[in-house]
Amino acid sequence: MKATGQDLPVSPGYMPQLDSLRAIAVLLVLFEHWAPENSVLKLLPVGMIGVTLFFVLSGFLITQILIKSRNLSEEMDSNKIHSAKQFYIRRTLRIFPIYYITIFILYFFNIQDLRQKFLWFLFYASNFYFYNIHNWDGSLSHLWTLAVEEQFYIIWPFIILFIPKRLLLRSIIFVIFLGPLFRMVLFYFSDRSDWTVSFIHVLTPSCMDCFGLGALLAYFRINENKSFILRNKPALIFLSLNILSIIILLFFEENIFSVFLFRFNISAICLFIISKTSLGFSGFLKNIFENKILMYLGKISYGLYLFHNFIPLIYSAFKMPAIQDAYLKFMVQVSILIFISSVSWFLIEKPINNLKRYFSYTQ
Repeated sequence: MKATGQDLPVSPGYMPQLDSLRAIAVLLVLFEHWAPENSVLKLLPVGMIGVTLFFVLSGFLITQILIKSRNLSEEMDSNKIHSAKQFYIRRTLRIFPIYYITIFILYFFNIQDLRQKFLWFLFYASNFYFYNIHNWDGSLSHLWTLAVEEQFYIIWPFIILFIPKRLLLRSIIFVIFLGPLFRMVLFYFSDRSDWTVSFIHVLTPSCMDCFGLGALLAYFRINENKSFILRNKPALIFLSLNILSIIILLFFEENIFSVFLFRFNISAICLFIISKTSLGFSGFLKNIFENKILMYLGKISYGLYLFHNFIPLIYSAFKMPAIQDAYLKFMVQVSILIFISSVSWFLIEKPINNLKRYFSYTQ
């Protein structure tokens, strides 16, 4: 028996509080790049925390969609290849349009000499480019995370949709440990310089613990009993991973924290936050996470992230007046960014995103 996309929904129900979490993640990145040097936020690696939160959240939401799609395909005896194809089409509609519009504009104006390395960005391989040149590249630097996300989207449907179901949980657990193990191996076979510690993190295998932990939460949400397991297993995983990391720290050199454990710990914390947030809050926290402004910023967060590194260039190009106060400058740049991202959302992203209704996961 075949099913249409309208018979049973594949996508997880809309969770508005997760839009707010996206907004918080992108705001952390903005604080990292734009906040004054004397800001208290500079005491923490808020940019890395924001990016890690994005990765764990992607792992959770994408895996939920793919597992539900797989279950429906098996229940309705429909083609899982069709589900994979629909996934790629839907991701393409969401991600490609403004990304490629942006890089072709950058190519036209040759921002950061983009023409010389254009193929890296054209094929979502900028993370490998940054790793190869041993450096960042000005306003293009943040695009490494989009390359990692896209590479994850390419491989993940094959794991979730086609691996034998009895091996699915083991595969997700393997992926979680692949990230820190890959970072360790790369570190020990490198010169162990500060550069290596920094740039190991831009390679996709290094980020798989972030995606894997999000995927693990999605697996438990769909396949395990509700009640106790649903509400407590992510917290138990969070606690166990952090205890494990502390034990490991006792036996290894100090640098191992940066390479092996820091992102692991941050990912576990993000897992805990996403688990609690996705279940919803009441009272004070509900008012925060269902605040309309924060949810709107989450809705346009892709544009906020993609465009933010180019705002200083736009500011200079239009010869806007110099602002001496660092905090006022921050607010002006954020306002310009929100305006441009809103235009992008309403004129480009939302109309194209609406086309996804023609590409349901089941036949």
